[in-house]
Amino acid sequence: MNKKILSLFAILAIVQLAVPMSMILKRELVLKEGQLFWFKTAPVDPYDAFRGRYVALGIEANRAPTPSGVNLRFGQKVYALLAVDEHGLAKITQVTIQKPNGRSYITAKVGYVSGNEVILQLPLDRYYMEEKAAPQAEQLYRERSRRGAQDARLAVKVKDGIVVIEGLYVGGERIEKMLKS
Repeated sequence: MNKKILSLFAILAIVQLAVPMSMILKRELVLKEGQLFWFKTAPVDPYDAFRGRYVALGIEANRAPTPSGVNLRFGQKVYALLAVDEHGLAKITQVTIQKPNGRSYITAKVGYVSGNEVILQLPLDRYYMEEKAAPQAEQLYRERSRRGAQDARLAVKVKDGIVVIEGLYVGGERIEKMLKS
């Protein structure tokens, strides 16, 4: 009986370690092997006290043409195919409900459909930082992402629909470095 309990405990401990390790390894693999995309950020609503210590982000390229013959609904999982525009920034070229092969894409959700355009909920709305630096970074980001003064960019690695934020850049410099100056 004691050996059964000990064996069960060992299996439970291994599972508890394996789950977070697999999540970490998946993100590290995307950072190492994923394709780099630069997203232009957009202004965001004022600070929300319930969000915690991170910079709340808005992404300008969150729209795409509505696919013909497909009735999209709020919250539906879709695949947003990516390309790079003439300025080197990421753009969504197409939305599909079928998982694409051989192309870079982000797994997203439908926010809403407006005429012939779908507005997406992208998994790029938070940039986590060291707790004490986040409020100052949020202020700097807001100042530099206002309409007419938008020079904030998000470096994102993408692999097989998985998205990992590599860094937030303001004026061409990583935001953490700007806060130290």
